[in-house]
Amino acid sequence: MRRTAQLTLAISFLGAIACVRVSAAETAKLTPTVQNIDSLLSVYFLGDDQDFRSDMVASDSLSSVHLTQIRGALDSHRHVFHQETVWIIRGAGQLTLDGVKHKVAAGTLVTIPPDTPHSFYSLGKIPTVVISVFSPAFDGKDRVYENPAKH
Repeated sequence: MRRTAQLTLAISFLGAIACVRVSAAETAKLTPTVQNIDSLLSVYFLGDDQDFRSDMVASDSLSSVHLTQIRGALDSHRHVFHQETVWIIRGAGQLTLDGVKHKVAAGTLVTIPPDTPHSFYSLGKIPTVVISVFSPAFDGKDRVYENPAKH
């Protein structure tokens, strides 16, 4: 009886693992693409009257990729459940990450764990352009501003 119970438990466990793998494989359907940053910027154009623009350029159930352009400031906020990885493509600025100020420029890679306050102030004459990858895919619902009266 004991061996049968152990075998049943082992089969159930392996079945659960197989279901998780199948489920993740079925829901993660990112289409292979090659995109040029200049082409993306021509499609997702930051207007002269805009200080901020963020567009999702790819996503699946596990992550989403956003092209973000910043002229001016991005107020302090955090993402409760999402990890954000930011790669600065163009421009420069001051990033405040968990209370610590950092000067950043094109080529800088930033990892922001969930629930970590961050803000950004763009420096220079051109807008700062970044690629942000959110995990899991970002739905916009867990952005919490540190000063909610402004939003």
